[in-house]
Amino acid sequence: MGLAGPGNTADLLEFIAGAPRLEVEIGSGNGHFLVNYALERREARLIGSELKKKRCVKILKKINKAGLPSVIVYHGNAEQLLQILPPGAVDAFHIYFPDPWSKTKHRKRRFFKRPMLEKLYRCLKPGGVIYFASDVFDYFLQAKILCGLHPGLTLQSGPLPEQAWCSMYTKKTRLSGRRINSLAVGKSVF
Repeated sequence: MGLAGPGNTADLLEFIAGAPRLEVEIGSGNGHFLVNYALERREARLIGSELKKKRCVKILKKINKAGLPSVIVYHGNAEQLLQILPPGAVDAFHIYFPDPWSKTKHRKRRFFKRPMLEKLYRCLKPGGVIYFASDVFDYFLQAKILCGLHPGLTLQSGPLPEQAWCSMYTKKTRLSGRRINSLAVGKSVF
């Protein structure tokens, strides 16, 4: 299949059906994390969500070159994808360096807010994990506080998957000396 979107929900649900493990990256960029992670986790089905069509095409080329039939790209708004995903279907969400909307008047546009956290929570399996990283400290703090206050989530001490550090943006951020803040939160099994 390769590319999914709001217009072909049935294909996406067919891809998800019977998946032994399902993970979703929100904001896949150029696909560095998605492809490298998929190479290490061939048993999992992975969905990369990306809004920009040109980036989706780049990711698809990388997926095809690597021979990864267990990975698809969702071209569209991540919020739409979360509406499509069945409750309790996702083992892990990966959200690395989302647009920080740094200006105070634009912060309302940030992806990681309470209503979105509720949608992520609804889609997570019990024991599922949300991984988050940002080089913008107040965004990281906002995410950590939201997750810490959620009654069904628990902050975890484990590191992010190694592949989270392979993107061009991560390398550029590290070279600039900016600190990368990350967290992992798990959905309670009860």
